[in-house]
Amino acid sequence: MQTQAPTPAVMDVDTAYATVHQRVYSPVFFEKLANDYGIHPQTEQDQMRMLTMASKLRNAHDVRTKQAAQRRNPLEAAERHLDAKLTKMGFAVQRPNAINPNRVKAAAAHASFDPELAAAVLSLQAQANGATVEQLNAALSR
Repeated sequence: MQTQAPTPAVMDVDTAYATVHQRVYSPVFFEKLANDYGIHPQTEQDQMRMLTMASKLRNAHDVRTKQAAQRRNPLEAAERHLDAKLTKMGFAVQRPNAINPNRVKAAAAHASFDPELAAAVLSLQAQANGATVEQLNAALSR
């Protein structure tokens, strides 16, 4: 007879965020640095510095992106014009997909088999929608 693993408890926001960060974001971030740039942090302090710098750069990028989005992009207008002409001439216009859907599906499938990671993500989603830890635990215990 198979026994099911117990349902992990709902986590508070800080614990859920730390779990997702530690189990998903950090490994991907440091793997990317190692594979693409040959950078290998030597200590936990180096890792924290790198994550802090990446966070600062990301925030700066987001601000610039938001500012740029508020301006009209002449390339966007040119692309729309080109697409319209190509469509009129009978060519199929395809939009490039920046996100590889197979990679996303594989990551989601892998994560779904990790009960702690699944609980962390569900906790973050529920709490983002206004549910409290107590409400979530009560719902899971029914």
